[in-house]
Amino acid sequence: MKNFTIKKIKKLSVVLAFFLMTSALFAQMPAAIQVIPENATVFDELTLIFDPAEACFQNGSLAGMPSVAIHSGVTLIDGSTWNYVVEFNSTGVNGQATTFEPYGDDKYSITYTPSDFYGIEAGTVVTHICGVFNNGTNWDQDGRDFDPNSPPDCLDFFIPLAYTSTDPVFAFKLNMNKAINDGIFDPLEDDVFVDIEDFGATVLADPDLDNIYEATIEEGLTLDETYNYKFRINADVFEDILREITAVGGTTTVEAWWNDEAITQLTFIVNMFYQRDLGTFDPLVDFVDIAGSMNDWGGSGAMEEIDDCLYSISYSLDAGVIYEYKFRINGDWATSEFPDGGPNRMVWGPSESRTITLIYDNYNPGTYPATLNVDMNTEITEGRFDPATDYLDVAGSMNGWGDYDVLYDRDWTAEGVYTIDMLIDTAWPALEFKFRINGDWGNSEFPSGGPNRHWTVQDTAGGVVNLYECVYNIIDVPYAPYAYDLSIGGTQLIDEEITGAYTYFDPNGDAEGASIYRWFRSPNEDGSDSTVIEGVTTQAYTLTADDHAMYVFFEVTPVAATGDPSVGNPVNTKTGLIWYAGIEEPGFEVISIYPNPVNNTLYFENIKDVTKINIYNLIGQSVINLENINSENLNINTADLNKGIYFVVVYGNDNNSKTFKVIKK
Repeated sequence: MKNFTIKKIKKLSVVLAFFLMTSALFAQMPAAIQVIPENATVFDELTLIFDPAEACFQNGSLAGMPSVAIHSGVTLIDGSTWNYVVEFNSTGVNGQATTFEPYGDDKYSITYTPSDFYGIEAGTVVTHICGVFNNGTNWDQDGRDFDPNSPPDCLDFFIPLAYTSTDPVFAFKLNMNKAINDGIFDPLEDDVFVDIEDFGATVLADPDLDNIYEATIEEGLTLDETYNYKFRINADVFEDILREITAVGGTTTVEAWWNDEAITQLTFIVNMFYQRDLGTFDPLVDFVDIAGSMNDWGGSGAMEEIDDCLYSISYSLDAGVIYEYKFRINGDWATSEFPDGGPNRMVWGPSESRTITLIYDNYNPGTYPATLNVDMNTEITEGRFDPATDYLDVAGSMNGWGDYDVLYDRDWTAEGVYTIDMLIDTAWPALEFKFRINGDWGNSEFPSGGPNRHWTVQDTAGGVVNLYECVYNIIDVPYAPYAYDLSIGGTQLIDEEITGAYTYFDPNGDAEGASIYRWFRSPNEDGSDSTVIEGVTTQAYTLTADDHAMYVFFEVTPVAATGDPSVGNPVNTKTGLIWYAGIEEPGFEVISIYPNPVNNTLYFENIKDVTKINIYNLIGQSVINLENINSENLNINTADLNKGIYFVVVYGNDNNSKTFKVIKK
């Protein structure tokens, strides 16, 4: 098993070439200027702060003036400067003065929306504000930027703004770490290219010395054209896979591994803070290492200190393999965690890169130690859990509902009983949690909204032992049944039969009895102003003329044949808008939403009939909500959304809607 390391030697000529290329593309903020917020565009309200002490003057400083004025315009994406000029002794298009007022610390500021001030039309791509400062009456005291190539000469200020280009740009980031470890790429001797069919090859460089090679292609791309490409090493070593990329407006970023074969890393971080306070570890003279089956118990050598008393190391581990290990002080077994034959730590090789953070010796005065034991014998016997290939973890309020806290079948527990030792924050001793097979919510106990387990840990002073013991998927507390995975099958047109379906589950094993079915219709997607469809109490329903332009809802109230409580909560699901055969949702036939997958900007075209747009995540939370839309085209910034699947719902004047699935990279 290999300790993953990063080679630092790079080809200087390639790095230098990349630096020269990128330095021409990305302008820096002038020292005399500050923009708040930093990522503001020309269409945002922003504050410009001017510091005369950092400016270049050839006719006397502006320091100490009661106010200063700016003579300014903007730079467009085509590189043209001083567009939409506003003279220093006039006002902006919106009537706002050009005056910068005292800001404090001998600085001056103005708060404004540049697009309103300069009269810039929507859709115009602005890259910079260009300007010079004076005393508001004449040019005798003009403040400019320093000319770095010819000091003390002065230049006009060019203040960069955030923007999204309408021109296509490809940005490639290729991780070569596995190729290096596999011996097929030598960063000292070899070059790597992106080879685009009918376009040519571009060399990639490693500016950060992290074995991730980068290149940006801006020239010669044709909008909306799809290109086939491969990465290659030197002249003739190509990847085995064929890739494709489409040139859309803005930057399309590709982050990939050579041949799409990634190194799966598990990063261990150990907290030595409390050992330092106990006096058993001195960061100035001592080191901490890890010894385990991943390094044949020989020790890793000193782990890297990444923060005060936090030490880190990464390993490439085989997915699905159990590794045992301990941390040690100074590589000495006598000062290891849990000495004198105490338990080893255990970890399951992950299928994707992860980081786990641990506390040396599990000593933390701000926590209560707790042990959870889960009997998996029934799951093993029924074939739902294979100890050789599956793992069991716990997700709950104590670890953010999704950490990597894996339970193990240890020697001192009964056969088929899995256990974990945890440290529970004393401020949050009341826990909610579930156990999961392979970290999958679809294979968790009581899936899709079933009951959580509850447990309150106690202060262990006085000999209290926090031990939670249970059988997987069985709780000895009466719970009502519930229904999940609701759906409606059939053709959703008038005069057609549709059928409601669901999955019934009772945590106590009670069989389903006479569950209650109900149908209702509503003009609104949220079910408001709904009307019960009288006389329909079965899972099947034939749509009628009354359902035209309506949402139809199927509701089930699960009922158990035995047990108490036997009646669960009603749940429902809905159709789309119901139409007669041959009638489609009006106004949505030509809508275009792209790119998909999306990185930073989602483009909407032909939305003249759309009044509202909602974007929802997988759990139904609205993450973006736009109303009163009155435009044929629209851009939405998605840079702050997490990676994953989202649903984009567009609404028309009659509250009709259509849903699109979009993937965020």
